[in-house]
Amino acid sequence: MAEFSQQEYLRYNRHIQLPGVGIDGQLKLKSARVLIVGCGGLGAPVSLYLAAAGLGNITLIDGDSVELSNLQRQITFSEKDIGKNKALCTQQRLQQLNSDIQVDAIDQALSVDNAEALIQSADLVLDCTDNFPARYLINDLCKINDTPWIYASVYQQSGQCALFTPQESCFRCLFPSPPKGELDCNAAGVLGVLPGLLGTLQATEALKYLADIPCSSVNTLLLVETSDMHFQKITLQKDSNCILCSDDNPVFNPSNNDYKLHCSAAEKSISSISAADFEQWSQRDDIILIDIREQHERDAFNLGGEHIPADQLLSSIADKVENKTALLYCQSGVRSQKACELLLGKNIKALSVAGGITEIIRQ
Repeated sequence: MAEFSQQEYLRYNRHIQLPGVGIDGQLKLKSARVLIVGCGGLGAPVSLYLAAAGLGNITLIDGDSVELSNLQRQITFSEKDIGKNKALCTQQRLQQLNSDIQVDAIDQALSVDNAEALIQSADLVLDCTDNFPARYLINDLCKINDTPWIYASVYQQSGQCALFTPQESCFRCLFPSPPKGELDCNAAGVLGVLPGLLGTLQATEALKYLADIPCSSVNTLLLVETSDMHFQKITLQKDSNCILCSDDNPVFNPSNNDYKLHCSAAEKSISSISAADFEQWSQRDDIILIDIREQHERDAFNLGGEHIPADQLLSSIADKVENKTALLYCQSGVRSQKACELLLGKNIKALSVAGGITEIIRQ
């Protein structure tokens, strides 16, 4: 019996001809099972290239819906997909691209409840998320279940990528605790092609790893800076204090960890209002509305009120608030939350608009 159908042989002929892949490597891709966590900016190129390459079994998981702002970088979607689940839309796109592979979609966020079974059934996990709770959960379960995974992240014009294998250092060795003050793409912005570049790097390493081709990214952090097109590699080391990699630490049980709490433990509870209540609050006499974004952001679009950039807030706000409460807004609510916390610490009454301009527009 032929190992490939006529259609498969023609489709993958360039791989089969390629030294280092050949028939054996393509068969390994055909039989492989991967889990792609997140179908956004990173998940788009990852899923498209793996499907095109003949990755036999792909599972997609993402609980988010497509939004207009996604289309700047999430190339699997079109305007007709707005409002639909990302995993289901991606599944449909991949099946249109390659009908010979199996694609499963899960309309949920990755969680402690569903992650272990999904990771145990995968030969490789690709982290295409944009949040630390998911990354720590992926890392911990992959380490415990001896499953390799590929990490990538993007920020403005910078990116990172690494392949973590069970025998080497883990994500907690690199980041023992979540970095503080991290802004998301909504707040900080991101060059639209950057997730495509990092996702393509993830897909490249995934194909090499699964086809048993040497991978230079194992135990190495690749740093990408597109502003000057600079690439740098950093060799990773096991942390002797890592709760997963150290022989001296007790057995680690992910089910005992609250990953959301773990990644927000350093954040204080602050006051905020919902975007749905913004109009009502902004009209109140005891409120002063303040846009804390940069000037170029305000020039593009604003909701009115005073303009005091976040780095000038403390030095400029005292003579403006008097007996009023400062109602702060930014693009996504992240910066305004931090600024609100700063003012409250100085006994200045303040509120933040949850979700910022983006959520107000949605409302």
